[in-house]
Amino acid sequence: MKEFKGKVLVVTGGGSGVGEAIAKEGALRGMKIVVNDIDAPAVDRVVNELHEMGVEAVGQKADISLLENVEGLLKLTLDTFGQVDMLVNNAGVSVSGPIWEIPVQDIQWITEVNMMSHLYGMHVFIPQMIQQGTEAVIINTESTAGLMTSGNAVMYHATKFAGLGASEGTYLALKNRGLGRIQVHCLVPAFVKTGIHLADTHRPERYAINDDPYYQGQEFKSGYIRSERQVTAGIPIDYVGTCVFTAVEDEKFYIFTHPESQVVAGMRIQNLVNGKNPQ
Repeated sequence: MKEFKGKVLVVTGGGSGVGEAIAKEGALRGMKIVVNDIDAPAVDRVVNELHEMGVEAVGQKADISLLENVEGLLKLTLDTFGQVDMLVNNAGVSVSGPIWEIPVQDIQWITEVNMMSHLYGMHVFIPQMIQQGTEAVIINTESTAGLMTSGNAVMYHATKFAGLGASEGTYLALKNRGLGRIQVHCLVPAFVKTGIHLADTHRPERYAINDDPYYQGQEFKSGYIRSERQVTAGIPIDYVGTCVFTAVEDEKFYIFTHPESQVVAGMRIQNLVNGKNPQ
């Protein structure tokens, strides 16, 4: 896709960070914007700022990890603008810790937001894109964490690896079925100045922090400190939107905000090919 003016962009997790940056870059290119986020005040702020930029925009304040809210997002988009041209599955959360320590509810929460919401997005929106018969774009925000591993934030790595695989598989499935007019892209940023380290402030009630000892332990507290330091040392958020739209124009599947991510991925693949253990 090379022409964006007048087309409709839907962004989940668009109330801040990468999602907000992509929404505003779309606005600069004359797109109509639909913003989803679980943070209601953030949705209002972003939609108001988009209006001030002179574009049409509407918001959905909802937990996108629930299928019914993904279906509601498509309905809102069609009721408001009559079509959908670009979907950005961007919502994401993270909790640090090894799999045997983090609470089961966090395994479920991270899986539902990082993986299931992206799968639901493609499942619900692609049939509409097929029916329209026009050019369309899907961007799944994954992470360099889906290209490499570490001993921290195991569930974040797990869901981002899954998202990468789902993105690649969907790309091939569309191509193999003669539906290549629907582009699929995988955004794999490293550290960017976002608010992902504050994800706990937007937990849905069913996954609220409780009396589990983990939340009072050193791993949970250290994970927050590590995340905050890494995020605040990241690249400026403004660059991400330009990077994404340039990759869409060039039809590049992998969208790298950090060139060093390719080096990290290459090292992991070389270890795998050479039969080496994870490092």
